[in-house]
Amino acid sequence: MTTDEKKRQMPLCISYKTFSRFLGNLPPNVPTRIDRSHWGVAYSDHTGTKLMSALRFLNLIDADSRATARLKVLVPATGAHRAALLRQVAEEAYPFIFKGTIDTQNITCTELEAIFQNTHHMKIDVCHKCISFFIAFCEDADIPLSSQITKNRKIPRSNQGINNTTKKVDTSNDEYHGMAIPPGKHLMYELMARNISQEEFAKRIGISLNAINEIISGKEAITAETALKLEEVIPTFPARFWLYLQSDFQLAKALEANHSIK
Repeated sequence: MTTDEKKRQMPLCISYKTFSRFLGNLPPNVPTRIDRSHWGVAYSDHTGTKLMSALRFLNLIDADSRATARLKVLVPATGAHRAALLRQVAEEAYPFIFKGTIDTQNITCTELEAIFQNTHHMKIDVCHKCISFFIAFCEDADIPLSSQITKNRKIPRSNQGINNTTKKVDTSNDEYHGMAIPPGKHLMYELMARNISQEEFAKRIGISLNAINEIISGKEAITAETALKLEEVIPTFPARFWLYLQSDFQLAKALEANHSIK
């Protein structure tokens, strides 16, 4: 087991509010390396250590504290795009919850606690902190949880999301204004994370390099056919994920256009 894998196994017992506020304070152009200089005296050494552990566990930084492609695309994201990205992060970080037969919409507090205990073998107080983080993370990612979990766990939803917004998507123009991010940007970072060149990727999915460039720049839309091809090469993201981002991007552009006319 690598050092990186060992660090990612460490349970998350940091306050979700602290974690979310840290992400919200990062600049859109995420620094190459994340270290204590980014929070200065805002956090104690103990809190800073737990924050770095959380970032590694969620695969937002690597073992050398370098920002991953996932973090770079997550920080500037808002609304539905951000929620979709957080869902992907959660599914990868908590496979013992999402990769099995567990029904998160019907699970009880006792069952959830047992799952965390059996997976990480932690002390009960640490376990409760980890579960609190998990619940708040799921709420931010719009992942449905059972009513027993949400009622019995008094986890305040943070008001300090990325770019200081954690609102759910609604019909408000303000939610989208200035936030039209092409789904191709997410694709670009995923290719970077996998060390796949755009030329190689174009060959894998059977479309021209020019088409890939157009998708990444936002000039070309991701169609249902293209989304299925993307899923074949990057199975982590199903076709519906790319179509969801494409729809969100088009709506954001339309709302920005309406806003500029007014």
